[in-house]
Amino acid sequence: MRLSDFTLPSFSWLFAPQKTALIFALRTIIASYIVLVIALWMELDSPRWAIMAVWIVAQNSSRGEILSKAYWIITGNVIGIIMALVIAGCFPQQPFIFEISVAIWVSFCCWIGSCTRNFRALGMVMAGYSCAIVLYGAVDNLNNVFMLAMARGSYFILGILAENFTARLFDLNLHHQAHRKLTEDLQLSIEEAVKSVINMMNGDDWAVQRSDQFLASVISLNNNIEFREKEMQGTGHTGDHARAVLSSVLSLIIKASGLSILMKQTEGKNLQFSSILPLTQIYLQELLNHLKSGVSIDASLKALNSLRWECRQRIADSFYRVLKEKKISDDEYAEKTLNDRILYQGLREILAELEVTLKEFAKSRDMTLKDHFRFIVKNSYDFKRAWRNAIRAFVAITFGCIAWEITGWSYGPLFLAFLCMGCARFCIFENASLACKGWFKGACWAIFGGFIYNFLFLPIITSIEVLYFVLLIPFMIGGLAMAVPKYAAIASACMFFFCYMIGFTNVGRMDEITFFNDSMAIFMSGLFAFTAYRLVFPYKPRKLRFQLRQKLLHGMHHLANAIVVPLPREWISYVIEAFVVLMRQLDEDRNTTLVQTYRHGTMAVTLIGVNIIRLRAMAAHDIMTEDIKNILKVVLRRIAKFDGRHAKYGPHARTVVIAHRAISRFRERESHEKNLAIRIEISAAISSLIIISYALDKNGSFLRL
Repeated sequence: MRLSDFTLPSFSWLFAPQKTALIFALRTIIASYIVLVIALWMELDSPRWAIMAVWIVAQNSSRGEILSKAYWIITGNVIGIIMALVIAGCFPQQPFIFEISVAIWVSFCCWIGSCTRNFRALGMVMAGYSCAIVLYGAVDNLNNVFMLAMARGSYFILGILAENFTARLFDLNLHHQAHRKLTEDLQLSIEEAVKSVINMMNGDDWAVQRSDQFLASVISLNNNIEFREKEMQGTGHTGDHARAVLSSVLSLIIKASGLSILMKQTEGKNLQFSSILPLTQIYLQELLNHLKSGVSIDASLKALNSLRWECRQRIADSFYRVLKEKKISDDEYAEKTLNDRILYQGLREILAELEVTLKEFAKSRDMTLKDHFRFIVKNSYDFKRAWRNAIRAFVAITFGCIAWEITGWSYGPLFLAFLCMGCARFCIFENASLACKGWFKGACWAIFGGFIYNFLFLPIITSIEVLYFVLLIPFMIGGLAMAVPKYAAIASACMFFFCYMIGFTNVGRMDEITFFNDSMAIFMSGLFAFTAYRLVFPYKPRKLRFQLRQKLLHGMHHLANAIVVPLPREWISYVIEAFVVLMRQLDEDRNTTLVQTYRHGTMAVTLIGVNIIRLRAMAAHDIMTEDIKNILKVVLRRIAKFDGRHAKYGPHARTVVIAHRAISRFRERESHEKNLAIRIEISAAISSLIIISYALDKNGSFLRL
């Protein structure tokens, strides 16, 4: 910890908190007080579990996220309780099999949680550690497992209901606010995409790679749409239209990147394409003004359609002029008109994608629209990461069980319960080691705070009103800290364990022996988990970057011969998500050359993959003749062989050479072809091959492992 961390500005979150952070802290405190008074009034045996549930589900975010988190925590809790009853019933007298079964179940939940997203992952890991909490809580007498399971489940449901009740009190006109926020986010994404298109038309062919924050915001918004849908219940398929908008936004900037490459490769080798660029840029600037003013986009769509037809007309005119003026033998003239057609077609595809974006955006803004539109986004799964998390959890829990069997410590079950909880929760984080470190720090702070309150304040408290007043300070500090991303992991763990250390009972208080044993169990569970994440598959940014890069390259080469070819938007979404993760790994890297290499290389993988999909569609189309299909198959076969571990300089260079040869052969073939449909397809194939060859040639260091 650096000295600069203790300056006054670094504590602005505490002395000058934001309004949202203050509201979050207040509502969490109110929910904690409600469940505590209910639990004490009902004379429940462990009221602290109810208040701990409040701090587990507490989330400084939108109402939809809170609802989703509460739903999946309850679902995971129910699944965990059922599994606890099954394991207790199957192995009541076999301690070894019993402990192994718990470790396997928690590891399995870690595996499932690593393969899911958002709070579904939290629900799955909740199923793992809620089962462990119940089983190890009743390990001394498994006859009580049912009653303990019902009690723990009731506490969690009570805490979740109280937190959601207080959160609802602070949400006014939620339905319209959620729709307005979603519309604003979508409009901002479209505006940023249009600005990127304008920049790339001005010659900045890699403008999108530097838009790390923009791409990250698009991916984040896409993942958060399901939360907005919960807030906007009854508005049809607004969420599906919003997903379609974001998918089109990503496709738009990828197609614009491809056009910028085509413009660069054909610079000075076209006839009339440069005359349409100013018209396009003027239209895009007017579109930005219309979006910002909030007026209807009908006029923009009409102008867009006219611009698209202008491109189509110019493509047709280029064929007509060549035939009319009898200049087929003029190689330079034929080459320039072909380049014009390629560029016009690329621009037309961009305008078509922009039209889809604007239409879907208009539908997402219409709250009265009742349609049956569905837009399904396929998620990619990192099974290697899932297996690492499962194995790590199994190893940590198994060694924890061995330590308990050797020592015979009476508080060993509590230690194992919290160990299972830590191992399960950490697996859903991208940087599990950092989350584990925050969890361990939070546990240490909770022990320190619990010591002060148990031995200084609680002995003199005689009424619940005074207890509430005394707890106001730590609860407020914890709530405000949870609203700060930098301290969220530490604060959430601290408040969870602090509530456990206080005890909260109707009669008496926690004695010294119990306090020190509880403290030791919490400390050792955090230490065990922290050590496991440091030793078993430790987090290494450099290795993770290499694995992500290897995964992208393998996927790109697999596209060339895959049996099932994904849609272009699916491939774009897959690579952009990996791009965002890579940029987070490189966020603190001062090697700007490395950062630029990864930026350009990832975008090159995206462009190559999209155009591989296009070439495969052409090769399977009936319009193409067999000789053209054979050339395409040669290029695709070459790309498929140029894969990850064998992507050295020689195979990479041969792939580039073959792509250039295919371009030359297609240009010659196009100039002699009489069938207009085949000529159009050949020009599209040339366009894709130009982008592929350029991306391969300029990003060799990234594409060769």
